[in-house]
Amino acid sequence: MLKLAVFDVDGTLKMERDPYTYLHRCLGVTAKADAITAAGRSGQLAYTEWLRADAMLWRGTPRAELVRWLQQTMFVPGARDVVHALQAQGVEVALLSAGLLLHVELVAEELGGIRHIFGNELLFATDGRGAEPWVSGEVRAHVPVTQKGEILARLQADLGIMPDETLAVGDTRSDMPMFARAAIGVAVAPAQPDVAAAAEIVLPTLDLTSLLTQVQTLAPEWIMLNSPHENPLLSMLEIQRPTSQVVY
Repeated sequence: MLKLAVFDVDGTLKMERDPYTYLHRCLGVTAKADAITAAGRSGQLAYTEWLRADAMLWRGTPRAELVRWLQQTMFVPGARDVVHALQAQGVEVALLSAGLLLHVELVAEELGGIRHIFGNELLFATDGRGAEPWVSGEVRAHVPVTQKGEILARLQADLGIMPDETLAVGDTRSDMPMFARAAIGVAVAPAQPDVAAAAEIVLPTLDLTSLLTQVQTLAPEWIMLNSPHENPLLSMLEIQRPTSQVVY
Protein backbone atom coordinates (compact mmCIF):
# COMPACT_ATOMS: atom_id res chain seq x y z
CA MET A 1 0.00 0.00 0.00
CA LEU A 2 1.29 3.45 -0.87
CA LYS A 3 1.91 5.54 2.27
CA LEU A 4 4.54 8.11 1.29
CA ALA A 5 5.06 10.16 -1.89
CA VAL A 6 8.27 12.21 -2.07
CA PHE A 7 8.67 14.91 -4.70
CA ASP A 8 11.61 16.95 -5.83
CA VAL A 9 10.52 20.56 -6.43
CA ASP A 10 12.52 22.31 -9.17
CA GLY A 11 11.97 20.69 -12.55
CA THR A 12 9.44 18.28 -11.01
CA LEU A 13 6.64 20.27 -9.38
CA LYS A 14 7.86 23.61 -10.73
CA MET A 15 8.85 24.42 -14.32
CA GLU A 16 12.15 26.12 -13.46
CA ARG A 17 14.78 23.38 -13.16
CA ASP A 18 17.35 25.31 -11.11
CA PRO A 19 16.35 28.00 -8.59
CA TYR A 20 19.92 29.21 -8.27
CA THR A 21 20.40 29.97 -11.98
CA TYR A 22 16.89 31.42 -12.06
CA LEU A 23 17.67 33.90 -9.26
CA HIS A 24 21.02 34.69 -10.84
CA ARG A 25 19.12 35.71 -13.98
CA CYS A 26 16.63 37.76 -11.98
CA LEU A 27 19.46 39.61 -10.22
CA GLY A 28 21.61 40.01 -13.33
CA VAL A 29 24.61 38.14 -11.89
CA THR A 30 24.71 35.15 -14.25
CA ALA A 31 28.15 36.01 -15.63
CA LYS A 32 29.66 36.06 -12.13
CA ALA A 33 27.79 32.89 -11.16
CA ASP A 34 29.09 30.86 -14.12
CA ALA A 35 32.59 30.63 -12.65
CA ILE A 36 31.19 29.59 -9.27
CA THR A 37 29.04 26.91 -10.88
CA ALA A 38 31.99 25.55 -12.82
CA ALA A 39 34.09 25.37 -9.66
CA GLY A 40 31.29 23.66 -7.75
CA ARG A 41 30.63 21.06 -10.43
CA SER A 42 34.32 20.27 -10.80
CA GLY A 43 34.71 19.72 -7.06
CA GLN A 44 36.95 22.74 -6.51
CA LEU A 45 34.34 24.11 -4.12
CA ALA A 46 32.79 22.05 -1.32
CA TYR A 47 29.00 21.98 -1.52
CA THR A 48 28.41 24.41 1.35
CA GLU A 49 30.99 26.81 -0.04
CA TRP A 50 29.32 26.62 -3.44
CA LEU A 51 25.98 27.55 -1.88
CA ARG A 52 27.57 30.35 0.12
CA ALA A 53 29.29 31.76 -2.97
CA ASP A 54 25.96 31.81 -4.79
CA ALA A 55 24.25 33.46 -1.81
CA MET A 56 26.93 36.13 -1.59
CA LEU A 57 25.98 37.23 -5.10
CA TRP A 58 22.49 37.96 -3.74
CA ARG A 59 23.70 39.65 -0.55
CA GLY A 60 21.54 42.63 0.39
CA THR A 61 18.55 41.53 -1.69
CA PRO A 62 15.32 41.88 0.32
CA ARG A 63 13.69 38.59 1.25
CA ALA A 64 10.37 39.84 -0.14
CA GLU A 65 11.99 40.29 -3.54
CA LEU A 66 13.18 36.68 -3.59
CA VAL A 67 9.74 35.51 -2.52
CA ARG A 68 8.13 37.49 -5.34
CA TRP A 69 10.45 35.99 -7.96
CA LEU A 70 10.05 32.45 -6.65
CA GLN A 71 6.27 32.77 -6.56
CA GLN A 72 6.33 33.81 -10.22
CA THR A 73 7.69 30.41 -11.28
CA MET A 74 4.96 28.19 -12.70
CA PHE A 75 3.79 24.84 -11.40
CA VAL A 76 4.15 21.91 -13.77
CA PRO A 77 0.78 20.96 -15.31
CA GLY A 78 -0.96 18.42 -13.10
CA ALA A 79 1.27 19.04 -10.07
CA ARG A 80 -1.49 20.33 -7.81
CA ASP A 81 -3.96 17.63 -8.89
CA VAL A 82 -1.52 14.77 -8.27
CA VAL A 83 -0.49 16.04 -4.84
CA HIS A 84 -4.08 16.66 -3.75
CA ALA A 85 -5.25 13.29 -5.08
CA LEU A 86 -2.58 11.49 -3.09
CA GLN A 87 -3.41 13.46 0.03
CA ALA A 88 -7.11 12.67 -0.41
CA GLN A 89 -6.22 8.98 -0.11
CA GLY A 90 -4.25 9.52 3.10
CA VAL A 91 -0.81 9.40 1.46
CA GLU A 92 1.86 11.47 3.23
CA VAL A 93 3.40 13.90 0.73
CA ALA A 94 6.93 15.21 1.35
CA LEU A 95 9.08 17.70 -0.56
CA LEU A 96 12.81 16.94 -0.79
CA SER A 97 14.86 19.47 -2.72
CA ALA A 98 18.51 20.42 -3.09
CA GLY A 99 17.16 23.86 -3.94
CA LEU A 100 16.22 26.63 -1.57
CA LEU A 101 14.22 25.87 1.57
CA LEU A 102 12.56 29.26 1.12
CA HIS A 103 11.11 28.06 -2.18
CA VAL A 104 10.13 24.65 -0.77
CA GLU A 105 8.26 26.41 2.06
CA LEU A 106 6.36 28.54 -0.45
CA VAL A 107 5.42 25.49 -2.53
CA ALA A 108 4.30 23.55 0.55
CA GLU A 109 2.20 26.48 1.73
CA GLU A 110 0.53 26.86 -1.65
CA LEU A 111 -0.22 23.14 -2.02
CA GLY A 112 -1.29 22.73 1.60
CA GLY A 113 -1.22 19.76 3.93
CA ILE A 114 2.51 19.02 3.56
CA ARG A 115 4.27 18.42 6.88
CA HIS A 116 7.71 17.21 5.77
CA ILE A 117 9.91 19.55 3.73
CA PHE A 118 13.65 19.64 3.08
CA GLY A 119 15.86 22.18 1.34
CA ASN A 120 18.94 24.35 1.72
CA GLU A 121 18.52 27.31 4.03
CA LEU A 122 19.29 30.84 2.97
CA LEU A 123 19.92 33.07 6.00
CA PHE A 124 18.64 36.62 6.29
CA ALA A 125 19.75 39.67 8.28
CA THR A 126 17.98 42.75 9.61
CA ASP A 127 19.06 46.02 11.16
CA GLY A 128 17.07 45.23 14.31
CA ARG A 129 14.72 48.16 13.74
CA GLY A 130 11.94 46.42 11.85
CA ALA A 131 13.44 46.75 8.39
CA GLU A 132 12.74 44.13 5.73
CA PRO A 133 15.12 41.13 6.11
CA TRP A 134 17.74 40.83 3.40
CA VAL A 135 20.05 38.08 2.17
CA SER A 136 23.05 37.88 4.49
CA GLY A 137 25.15 35.65 2.24
CA GLU A 138 25.20 32.82 4.78
CA VAL A 139 23.60 29.41 4.23
CA ARG A 140 22.91 26.07 5.90
CA ALA A 141 23.28 23.11 3.55
CA HIS A 142 20.66 20.64 4.77
CA VAL A 143 20.34 18.76 1.44
CA PRO A 144 23.63 18.12 -0.37
CA VAL A 145 22.93 16.89 -3.90
CA THR A 146 24.39 13.45 -3.11
CA GLN A 147 22.40 12.79 0.05
CA LYS A 148 18.73 12.71 -0.93
CA GLY A 149 18.62 8.94 -0.48
CA GLU A 150 19.95 9.21 3.07
CA ILE A 151 17.46 11.93 3.93
CA LEU A 152 14.59 9.87 2.53
CA ALA A 153 15.78 6.83 4.52
CA ARG A 154 15.68 8.89 7.74
CA LEU A 155 12.20 10.17 6.92
CA GLN A 156 10.96 6.63 6.25
CA ALA A 157 12.42 5.48 9.57
CA ASP A 158 10.82 8.39 11.42
CA LEU A 159 7.42 7.65 9.89
CA GLY A 160 7.69 3.87 10.09
CA ILE A 161 7.24 3.56 6.33
CA MET A 162 9.06 1.03 4.17
CA PRO A 163 10.62 1.63 0.73
CA ASP A 164 7.99 -0.64 -0.85
CA GLU A 165 5.35 1.79 0.48
CA THR A 166 7.02 4.83 -1.12
CA LEU A 167 6.69 6.71 -4.42
CA ALA A 168 9.56 9.04 -5.46
CA VAL A 169 9.35 11.66 -8.21
CA GLY A 170 12.30 13.68 -9.52
CA ASP A 171 14.20 14.79 -12.60
CA THR A 172 17.99 14.65 -12.12
CA ARG A 173 20.82 12.38 -10.99
CA SER A 174 20.47 13.71 -7.46
CA ASP A 175 17.03 12.05 -7.37
CA MET A 176 18.30 8.59 -8.32
CA PRO A 177 19.07 7.65 -4.68
CA MET A 178 15.43 8.49 -3.91
CA PHE A 179 14.29 6.12 -6.65
CA ALA A 180 16.41 3.40 -5.05
CA ARG A 181 14.55 3.90 -1.75
CA ALA A 182 11.08 3.71 -3.36
CA ALA A 183 8.78 1.07 -4.81
CA ILE A 184 8.18 3.29 -7.82
CA GLY A 185 10.53 5.95 -9.12
CA VAL A 186 9.24 8.48 -11.63
CA ALA A 187 11.68 10.48 -13.78
CA VAL A 188 10.18 13.75 -15.04
CA ALA A 189 11.64 14.92 -18.35
CA PRO A 190 15.09 13.58 -17.44
CA ALA A 191 18.03 15.10 -19.31
CA GLN A 192 20.35 12.15 -18.62
CA PRO A 193 19.68 8.58 -19.81
CA ASP A 194 20.86 7.07 -16.52
CA VAL A 195 18.14 8.99 -14.67
CA ALA A 196 15.53 7.49 -16.99
CA ALA A 197 17.05 4.03 -16.58
CA ALA A 198 16.83 4.27 -12.78
CA ALA A 199 13.08 4.93 -12.83
CA GLU A 200 10.10 2.63 -13.32
CA ILE A 201 8.16 5.36 -15.12
CA VAL A 202 9.55 8.11 -17.36
CA LEU A 203 7.50 11.20 -18.20
CA PRO A 204 9.11 12.77 -21.29
CA THR A 205 7.87 16.32 -20.65
CA LEU A 206 7.34 18.60 -17.70
CA ASP A 207 3.76 17.48 -17.16
CA LEU A 208 2.39 15.38 -14.30
CA THR A 209 -1.19 15.32 -15.55
CA SER A 210 -1.10 11.66 -16.54
CA LEU A 211 1.19 10.40 -13.78
CA LEU A 212 -1.31 8.31 -11.83
CA THR A 213 -3.06 6.99 -14.92
CA GLN A 214 0.32 5.92 -16.29
CA VAL A 215 1.00 4.07 -13.07
CA GLN A 216 -2.34 2.36 -13.59
CA THR A 217 -1.37 1.42 -17.16
CA LEU A 218 1.94 0.05 -15.93
CA ALA A 219 0.20 -2.30 -13.50
CA PRO A 220 -3.60 -2.01 -13.23
CA GLU A 221 -3.75 -4.42 -10.30
CA TRP A 222 -1.59 -2.08 -8.22
CA ILE A 223 -4.11 0.77 -8.39
CA MET A 224 -7.64 0.07 -7.18
CA LEU A 225 -10.29 2.58 -8.14
CA ASN A 226 -13.70 3.09 -6.57
CA SER A 227 -15.20 2.99 -10.06
CA PRO A 228 -13.68 2.31 -13.49
CA HIS A 229 -15.19 5.59 -14.65
CA GLU A 230 -13.64 7.74 -11.93
CA ASN A 231 -10.60 9.89 -12.48
CA PRO A 232 -7.57 7.98 -11.14
CA LEU A 233 -6.20 11.26 -9.82
CA LEU A 234 -9.07 11.26 -7.34
CA SER A 235 -9.34 7.54 -6.72
CA MET A 236 -5.90 6.00 -6.33
CA LEU A 237 -5.82 3.68 -3.34
CA GLU A 238 -2.89 1.31 -3.60
CA ILE A 239 0.41 0.97 -5.48
CA GLN A 240 2.85 -1.92 -5.29
CA ARG A 241 6.26 -2.29 -6.86
CA PRO A 242 6.31 -2.87 -10.65
CA THR A 243 8.77 -5.23 -12.31
CA SER A 244 9.32 -3.33 -15.56
CA GLN A 245 9.71 0.17 -16.85
CA VAL A 246 7.17 2.03 -18.96
CA VAL A 247 8.12 5.14 -20.94
CA TYR A 248 5.38 7.38 -22.34
